[in-house]
Amino acid sequence: MPRLMAPFVASTLALAILPAVAEDAPDHDAMMAAWTKAMTPGPEHQALATLGGAWKMTTTYWLDPSAPPEVSEGRAERRMILGGRVLEEQVEGQMMGDTFQGIAQTGYDNVTGRYWATWTDDMSTGITLLYGRDDPASGQMVFEGETSDPMTGGQSPMRIESRMEGEDREVSNFFMPGPDGQMAKTMQIVYERQ
Repeated sequence: MPRLMAPFVASTLALAILPAVAEDAPDHDAMMAAWTKAMTPGPEHQALATLGGAWKMTTTYWLDPSAPPEVSEGRAERRMILGGRVLEEQVEGQMMGDTFQGIAQTGYDNVTGRYWATWTDDMSTGITLLYGRDDPASGQMVFEGETSDPMTGGQSPMRIESRMEGEDREVSNFFMPGPDGQMAKTMQIVYERQ
């Protein structure tokens, strides 16, 4: 663990544990019940687990709206980690003529009642953080959040709409601001389970 992370981890654990040992802490049984509920994997985590395995990825991306899209292939290996609480995705592929690797993690927070997702890769030094929800009307998951924008030095909004088309095919559409500032589809990934 990097030396900078050790104090962060230690202080985070201390903040979580100190209320439990303080004399004026809330009722111990109620506190333990709340923590147990927060940490116990549920149906949302079980649904994420169904996405495990090896997947072929076909990525279509639009760098220039006036030009045909570019298409590349890659692969993703998905597995549940942390005792069935988080779906981790290891990705290898090509983008803009270069190879890349990335790591995604997706989970469901029992406390807030919403999904979350992170993405980082070797084409950046930042992280994308998104929060998601089921959209029953469209039958898809919708994730919204922000990603680092090297052109502005700030954050740029991002939306991902993901739909399962059967058990072994997933289609994810990515949206970011276009030249006019409106959200536009910039990429599509089709996952096919191998």
